[in-house]
Amino acid sequence: MYRDCKVRRMSTETKEKCKYWDKCFRKEKKHLQMYLHPADEKKSKTDDVKPELRKQDTLEVKDEEPTEIKPKVKRRKTHEISVYDDDDNDTEAAVATTSKPAKTKEEKMDTDESPSTSAAASSSSTTVKRTKCKYWNKCYRKDKGHKKLYIHPGDPDEKQAATKEGTAGRTRASARPKPLNRLDSLVSVDVGGFKLKRTGSVYECTCSSFTGIKNIGKPDNQKTCTHLMNYLGEDYERVRCDLPEKGKKERIPQHIKVSVLLAHKYQDGETNPTGWWMSEKLDGVRAYWNGRCFYSRLGNAFYAPSWFTKDLPKDMHLDGELFGGRKKFQSTVSIVKTPEHQHWNKVMYCVFDAPHLEKQPFETRMKAIKDYFDKAKPGYAKFVDHEKCTGSGHVDKELKRIIALGGEGLMIREPGSKYERKRSKTLLKIKKFHDAEAIVIGYEPSKSNPGLTGALWVKMANGKKFKVGSGLSNKDRRSPPKKGTIITYKFQEYTNSGTPRFPTYVGIRIDMTEPKDAEGVVTEATDD
Repeated sequence: MYRDCKVRRMSTETKEKCKYWDKCFRKEKKHLQMYLHPADEKKSKTDDVKPELRKQDTLEVKDEEPTEIKPKVKRRKTHEISVYDDDDNDTEAAVATTSKPAKTKEEKMDTDESPSTSAAASSSSTTVKRTKCKYWNKCYRKDKGHKKLYIHPGDPDEKQAATKEGTAGRTRASARPKPLNRLDSLVSVDVGGFKLKRTGSVYECTCSSFTGIKNIGKPDNQKTCTHLMNYLGEDYERVRCDLPEKGKKERIPQHIKVSVLLAHKYQDGETNPTGWWMSEKLDGVRAYWNGRCFYSRLGNAFYAPSWFTKDLPKDMHLDGELFGGRKKFQSTVSIVKTPEHQHWNKVMYCVFDAPHLEKQPFETRMKAIKDYFDKAKPGYAKFVDHEKCTGSGHVDKELKRIIALGGEGLMIREPGSKYERKRSKTLLKIKKFHDAEAIVIGYEPSKSNPGLTGALWVKMANGKKFKVGSGLSNKDRRSPPKKGTIITYKFQEYTNSGTPRFPTYVGIRIDMTEPKDAEGVVTEATDD
């Protein structure tokens, strides 16, 4: 024994000290044999004690009265059931009904040198009856103490957890509901006059609801319909398609992926507008209705009150503008950004397209919207009027009329066009003024009142900087848009240096994250 201690002390002295020392987390034997750690020093100090003294200390400890080990109480999170420390000894002390005497130094050394022996001894002395964890496959705890007390999916004694709860004692795969009727792959079944088919994990039905609004955007293996629900079973379909439990509302996400049809700018002489559909260009906030909630072009949710959306269709997607009136863009943005704003009743949802019918011609999409609105008669939504254009003269006349009323311009749409989820030349915008987006980089103080903002310093997408002072209200001058905000401004033309001439502030752009310069602007003005 003394010879072994001497050899161990000599090997400890020849080891190189680990550079991570007490912060080292490595446990492999090769690393522990090559480098010195704090545990090695403790062992060497214990080995230096003479055998006679160690024996005497052991006898003294054995003569002492056994002490009771009290479990360590820790503050735990709501999910954590056990209140005892994660250490194995504390867990066993919590489970055992009798107290254990304190271990002597010799017993501790034996435990350190042979963990397998001590584990076997403890398991034989105390039999722990494990129960099923109430969180089952949703449990996230990894500590040994919890795993000793409770059974989880995949444990060898998982079958012991079988109770009246139904899914206990099963594996995760076997816990899923079974289909009422079997549907073999590549075999079709007639149900209610429609054919059901399965290809791998993908189920299909020939009914119109399977390709309808509820399945748009879903993965192929998560699409379902009433015929599949009846044939395979509602419980099976809810699990397979990741649907909410019956009676519970589906959570409305704050962000989704949205792709909408965007317009190009109309250029005189390039397009003959005769026969195109013409409507007013509304100066509002673009809003995509997916049957449950409004979303911006960037896919951010606009939470309108329930009384505002109660008459909108649940089985149709709509594209339109949340419009508060001409020359009221800034107030409209303020209302739309606030879910419970008191002035939501001053906003109207003006619909001009139906994206879920993207492959159908515009005339079909327009009729579908009109038919629904004529039947439902929603209080806070309407269809935007369209009329056939008879030529360029008709465009000029209608544009002057809209501008005189305080409108922004016109939109013209090619007849028979499809809903392309990108910028398309089938949709053109016609405006007297050009508009663009810039990012706020600074402020110019007012000359009459230094406490107010006289103008905003902004930067275009091409890097050119200029000031925008016209169009700012007293409220904007007292509390201007923050630096980094994207704003919309309108102007007549570019100067020779490329600066917008007579720029006018329109408002904050909440559906863009980068500045965007105007398209097709002819440089006609000289520098001011």
